[in-house]
Amino acid sequence: MRSDPLMTVTEVANHLRLTASSWREQVAAGTAPPPDDPDTATDKPEFRRRPRWHRSTLDTWNEQRRAERRAARETQATQTTQTGG
Repeated sequence: MRSDPLMTVTEVANHLRLTASSWREQVAAGTAPPPDDPDTATDKPEFRRRPRWHRSTLDTWNEQRRAERRAARETQATQTTQTGG
């Protein structure tokens, strides 16, 4: 059986090789996947909440993000070649 742990912001950042603040910025901007365990307890202030993501969620999101960037680079290279730039 494959392990799919829930990861905190710090663990996510380490896994994706980002800083924790970069990950938080992506979460705040809505460009990161929503947490699998949002920790929406109403008895905690928002800044003390600890959302967590499954590793599989992060890996899928990261692969999609990489594929999109790869496609954009290929499109840009094709356009540069076609225009002689």
